[in-house]
Amino acid sequence: MLAMVLLSGCASQLSNYVRTDGAPIDAAQEKATLAQCKGEAAAIPFVEAYAWQQQQKKITEACMARNGYIQAQ
Repeated sequence: MLAMVLLSGCASQLSNYVRTDGAPIDAAQEKATLAQCKGEAAAIPFVEAYAWQQQQKKITEACMARNGYIQAQ
């Protein structure tokens, strides 16, 4: 039971992003930045579902990169 609790704690800390400067990630800051970037992406006009989703992903990734986060490989 204790192992499950410990492992679930670790799983919640996993992130799809790493810092470009190699610094450790502050989970709260990363979450706030991601929310801001998703907000920027959501502001684009809707044209067609697939293209819109792809554009949102690109805008979110570019915003995260401007803020020092890139997708983990």
